[in-house]
Amino acid sequence: MGDTGGYPRYGFHPNYLSNPADLTYGPTEPPTATFTPDGVPSPGSSSSSFHPDSDAPSKQNTFSSHFTRELAGCWQYCNINGPFPPNMVRAGVDTDGDVIYVGRAFHEGDMIPAKVIPTKNIAFICYGGEEILKEDFEVLRYGAYVWEFATAGSVPETAVRIGATADGEPLYMGRAIHNGSQTPGKVQPSHGCCYIPFGGEEVSKPDYEVLCVR
Repeated sequence: MGDTGGYPRYGFHPNYLSNPADLTYGPTEPPTATFTPDGVPSPGSSSSSFHPDSDAPSKQNTFSSHFTRELAGCWQYCNINGPFPPNMVRAGVDTDGDVIYVGRAFHEGDMIPAKVIPTKNIAFICYGGEEILKEDFEVLRYGAYVWEFATAGSVPETAVRIGATADGEPLYMGRAIHNGSQTPGKVQPSHGCCYIPFGGEEVSKPDYEVLCVR
């Protein structure tokens, strides 16, 4: 295979489907939240808080403080019934061409990267070998990101921490080509792979891309 933008082994292009750095909100949109070094929104900023699933009601503040500090954008709570906000960060494309966006959701004590498809009103995570529908989740909005190739559980230094397992292992947003789709999922370093939710299953991919700060 010839050169494909720096990723001849895998065929990804880092800037494909990444939001440009100069996106701005319309006049009816709130200002983008900015985060201080400790991960707390700065005074006067606007950011919708996450409403976790009923199985993890006490983790809202914990995850907000730990997983916003490395982000150039902000998280916003959503439900599968919508509405979905503008300027969501794109992650891939489904088999039918529908765009997939970056999300995350609580499940069994974990905060897990999610694939969000607004046109289908669905959001899925993968856990315990299964693809699991989540009705409540967050979407990542705004920011300058690139996708960097990685393999065997590794992540670049600039990788964005999306969440963590209940025992504290960081989880990252990965994406991989599978059955004609470009599907996002979770990179779990200790497992040496990226897991993607697809076709009702948790599919393991040894080669993948990782969402990174530009």
